[in-house]
Amino acid sequence: MFTQLEDLCRRLVRNHYGPIVEKVVALLLEEGRLSLGRIISQTGMEPTSARQALAVLIQHSHVTHAQGKEGARMMTFYSINLRNILRLQRAGLYLALAEERMGAMGLSVFRAIMINGCMSVSGVRDVLGYKKFGTADKQKFSIAVAKLVRERFITAITATDTVTKVDRFMQAEAKEIEKLTTAPTPKELVNIRRRISDKEDEEYTSNIVVGMKRQMTDVSTGGAPKVMIGPNGQPIVIGNGFEAGQQDQDADEDLVDDKQCFQIYHERLDVFLRNKRIVNYFAEKYNDEASVVLKAILRLTEPRTKTCKDKVSESIAAQQIVQNISSDAQLDQAVDMSGDPYFKENGTDSGSSTAARKATLGKMAFALLDVLRRDGSGIINKVDERGAGQYRVNFERAAILLRDECLDSLVLNKFSSTHVRVVRTLRDKQKLDEKLVSQAAMLPLARSRELLHELTLAGFADTVEIPRTADRNPSRMVYLWHVSPQKQVSAALRGALQGISNIMQRADQETLARAALVAKSQRADVVAGTTHLTPGEQASLQVLGKLKQQIDVCVIRLDTMLLLLHDMVPGSTAL
Repeated sequence: MFTQLEDLCRRLVRNHYGPIVEKVVALLLEEGRLSLGRIISQTGMEPTSARQALAVLIQHSHVTHAQGKEGARMMTFYSINLRNILRLQRAGLYLALAEERMGAMGLSVFRAIMINGCMSVSGVRDVLGYKKFGTADKQKFSIAVAKLVRERFITAITATDTVTKVDRFMQAEAKEIEKLTTAPTPKELVNIRRRISDKEDEEYTSNIVVGMKRQMTDVSTGGAPKVMIGPNGQPIVIGNGFEAGQQDQDADEDLVDDKQCFQIYHERLDVFLRNKRIVNYFAEKYNDEASVVLKAILRLTEPRTKTCKDKVSESIAAQQIVQNISSDAQLDQAVDMSGDPYFKENGTDSGSSTAARKATLGKMAFALLDVLRRDGSGIINKVDERGAGQYRVNFERAAILLRDECLDSLVLNKFSSTHVRVVRTLRDKQKLDEKLVSQAAMLPLARSRELLHELTLAGFADTVEIPRTADRNPSRMVYLWHVSPQKQVSAALRGALQGISNIMQRADQETLARAALVAKSQRADVVAGTTHLTPGEQASLQVLGKLKQQIDVCVIRLDTMLLLLHDMVPGSTAL
């Protein structure tokens, strides 16, 4: 664990939950898994305060717990979840996603769960004042909750969610071993672990949405009209307002279980943020029209993509991609089709007919798909030639490409464009000696040697020693230079974590310097009107507000760097 990571986690917890909870988190960060008794004894806190602090952390999925033996007794041990703590600074991006996709009511529900932690639907109703809602608002609330659950912005809490993956694996392995009459052989142990791993993968790939229940709705009996959630998340009125052909006589209505508790699904939200970065990459490389087609592809992959650990998406038909492009998308000038004989013969029908508009949109969409498929990044792949073709998104390649771009921008800001040229040369050519580096990067030998040493000191380059003789004499060794993605990411993460911590410390110092003024501005009489504040005090508060806004922007930018370097890369190790 990085020292900068521990300091940042403590600051985040202190800013969000206060110093009492921070004391428990600091101990868990330093000591690792601990029981409640050890936490109380080492922190010197009252047992009630320690339990309440742990309850708050478990409520927000920052702490996991598992039972284990300590001597002759069975104890509950608590451990910290670093990734979820770091996601506290990503709350603004998550709220923006919820507002964009779920609307105002969905944002209210999402914010209530984010602030209060694990909550049931009935608890959300109490927080939002559901009893005061009108009929239309109550219907909007039901639709918003169902859509949040279906699109996995929030996920149901199960008994295993508060237990780490390692603990779940160990518990399942112990249960399987107990079924055996004798001690397991190595082959049996391997088979047990394989079955457990296969079961974990099966549960991960399952499309069953926990927390939803099916209810048969008989629309033949009339009665008051009811609102049902359709497959696209839109409300369908059934009952007295039922239209023929809109639904069968017996319709299955999706309802959210009011007794089920839900929490924010952070991994799923990171998928949406990753997809936005991929869309922006192609928008900058080509044009906005190409990003429209890519956005349609990624929208089709989202239902089966739960976390960023998925390396590739499922194949999608080209016709399905074209049908999911918005009809008002302006793709007429996206690709120069003057060289296409079919397109030149038929041209772009500028008539007002909808069929002509759809035909032109389809031609341009297929042309853009071909451009994306031929792109050197290798993110969009054509996997089947039947019909119009089947396409697949390589998320692993996209994550590596965006990570390398982020690292190159760091090298550019820290050093110069010449250093970036050397790094890219080593990344493309793998291991090279100094002479080959100077030739490939078109630099003098002395200059390339100087740049390589600067990059090595910063952690962006490394060497490997190849001895020519058995005595491994340094004078008779060949030194090859190369770049190690793991070391580059480690160096970049240390800088990003330290930068976020420094920025948050600056915000605390600015607030502390104006503590008396901030306390005065929060008084009830001052909140009612600013007449109690002098012009100088009002100007000072405005300066503090602008400074905090700039600090928040800097934190979001550095947190985006953490997303690119670590969170969205499949198979990335724990921090």
